[in-house]
Amino acid sequence: MTNSHFVGRLTTVERLRSVLKGLTRADGKVTLQSIEGPGGIGKTFLLDHVMTTTPLAERQYLQLRIDGNDPSAANLIRAVSRMIDSADAEAIRSYPARSCFPEVTRVLEAIETIKNEAMTEFEKRSPSEKEGLIALSRFLDLAFEAGRHVNNIVPLTKQYMNVRELENHRKSLQALIPIMESLHEETLGFLERLGLGKATALRNAIKENACRPFAEAFLSDLSAILAEYRAEDWYKPTHSKIEGIARLLLIFDDYEKLQVSIGEFVVSYLLPALKSARFESVVIILGRDQLQATHPAWDQHLRLTLLPRIVLEPLSRQNMEDLVESYGIRSPGEKERAWQDTQGYPFYVQLWIEEVEAGGRSAVMLKRFYDRTTRWMSDKEKEWLHLTLFLQEVNKRSLRSMMGGDEKEAESAFKWFEREGSVRDTVGGVFRVREYLRSRLSDYLRISDPDLYEQWERKGRSATNRPPCFTSR
Repeated sequence: MTNSHFVGRLTTVERLRSVLKGLTRADGKVTLQSIEGPGGIGKTFLLDHVMTTTPLAERQYLQLRIDGNDPSAANLIRAVSRMIDSADAEAIRSYPARSCFPEVTRVLEAIETIKNEAMTEFEKRSPSEKEGLIALSRFLDLAFEAGRHVNNIVPLTKQYMNVRELENHRKSLQALIPIMESLHEETLGFLERLGLGKATALRNAIKENACRPFAEAFLSDLSAILAEYRAEDWYKPTHSKIEGIARLLLIFDDYEKLQVSIGEFVVSYLLPALKSARFESVVIILGRDQLQATHPAWDQHLRLTLLPRIVLEPLSRQNMEDLVESYGIRSPGEKERAWQDTQGYPFYVQLWIEEVEAGGRSAVMLKRFYDRTTRWMSDKEKEWLHLTLFLQEVNKRSLRSMMGGDEKEAESAFKWFEREGSVRDTVGGVFRVREYLRSRLSDYLRISDPDLYEQWERKGRSATNRPPCFTSR
């Protein structure tokens, strides 16, 4: 969608515009604004509309932006790489990539070296464990993301990370990691003990807690770009302040996905570090859930940075008709169908329009519809969605039946479905997938995997059979 298709939400637009222009701000150096609402409600479209229609040149922003749907943000190392690669401001567009972030780049390179050394040592100690190498790499990523020393989370437990994906290699990892020399603390060399050079100290800091040196590196580089060279960075080769940039604009889109890889780093290290910076930061976080529910540190350490959250609701009937008209559709009957199909979700209007323009549901359109509808979901959430498509009523009992009696899984799936307004029918008397989505998503599953479709369809019929004593009212 383009700005010509943006309708309604005038009060919300002005509120967000005021934040970006610095007219509304929190106390201190960091102002954080969350934009919340279910997938498809138009969070990203709102932000992009405001940013492209608001004069922000005088704010002299350096923009860093990262999207949870970007596969390059799959772990902390790749997410941080993506953040510095996204750096955008008129004053640096002629600069070589990453040249503005020498300290962050140094930490990234040191982490990659540590990982490579660990992989080489693991292979020497256990040459037959080929799949174990992949498990070790993922374990190290999880340890870096958790901000923990690798030897402090062995034996593998759920205390600091989800180790379910490492279950098949638990024994070999637990046996080898504690004795691997490449993961132990290193002794400082003679020159470093004299204060000359920091390479070994950095490696030790990364092994102890990778989040902390990353945050320190960001603060060092951003200070050099936006304010001035810090006195404590006298020994680090870097650049002088870049004219024409004075503030940081940091954007996290689809935060639920990002929090898996960078949540601990952002909440416990990066944002607290920015609070002590010599420059101003505006942080915009787009997500489906209330931000404070994702991590206790939002309330504990960042409460004063938080502005009242922006919560998006579906468009009104009149706004929906205006939106459909912006695509050239003026028939009252088509407007009614668009309203019934999309229930005020701008994202689904776009899919609805594409389907109309394509002349109906082709296999390619169904595939695109499926991919775009589920793009913000994890693999587990997609699995739960598949099951709900075959249920006339989604509740704990019907989910438990679909899941072979797994009470815990059914409970988790139901909690997800309750809050996932982007797929849940918002007007029916029972929980179920809205018909517009259900028919198209199930059609895609039917043509892509007929055997699985038939299996789930049988389960769905069985799961929604009501006992003889049940009377519908």
